[in-house]
Amino acid sequence: MHQQWEALPSLALAHIFSKLSITDRSRTIPFVCRSWARAARHPPCWVSMIAETHSPPPHSAADHAFVMHSRPDALIFVDPFDGRRSPDPRRGVASFQALIRRAGAAVAAVISVYFFPFLTAGGGPPNDDAILRVIAQCCPNLEHLSFHGSYNASQEAIFEVIHRCNKLELVDFSDSPYFEPVILQELSNCCPRIRGIRRNGGLEPLFSCQLSVGFPLLSMLNVSNSTLVDKDLLKIVDGCKKLCYLDVRGCQFLIFYMHIIKVASARIATIMYD
Repeated sequence: MHQQWEALPSLALAHIFSKLSITDRSRTIPFVCRSWARAARHPPCWVSMIAETHSPPPHSAADHAFVMHSRPDALIFVDPFDGRRSPDPRRGVASFQALIRRAGAAVAAVISVYFFPFLTAGGGPPNDDAILRVIAQCCPNLEHLSFHGSYNASQEAIFEVIHRCNKLELVDFSDSPYFEPVILQELSNCCPRIRGIRRNGGLEPLFSCQLSVGFPLLSMLNVSNSTLVDKDLLKIVDGCKKLCYLDVRGCQFLIFYMHIIKVASARIATIMYD
């Protein structure tokens, strides 16, 4: 006789529910039955803020969320507030704290954070630093972090996260101004596990040297829709020896890149280009 879903142990259900969106975990699961409600209060249910069910194999949901698909409208990042951000900076911080507190005594187990929905709505005072400091204090085992949509964080607050969250593996810098030499240098010094980086928009001259020297484990790089130029692309494919995923779609400043890609494709398994 097969067991019913509600008969499964709470811990098992919690691990299953952790793969769903925050919206499902907070607004749907707790109201199905008492068993599911108990499971939704279990700390492992809240270790990640991304929905792993949307990830096609062979890559993990975090790979897709923080490196391949980092847009806030992507399914992987379901906004628990349906876009209704508050102009009051305290509301966003309080909501963020309440969400990570659901991990209870295991709050240090939180591994994936995407904090765009918690940022202050347009017209309100920025709360980027306050959110980053909550991350630094409460998520020392963080592995995946998206800065997407953040424009107002101070270097001090970013450094605090980098210093305290030294197990970071995937970082999404897209749509943010933090992809700077000094921040990359600090990231490479403090976070030796970095294996994936996402960046669109403007790129500093010769940023590729920092990537190839400072991040020896870098295997995934998405610089689509950026100001990438041929010499930096060449440096990346030559210097990043472990690279297995590279996205250069929408890079309008590339001119002779097809020859570089043709040679690189013998070593890099997946290269996305147009």
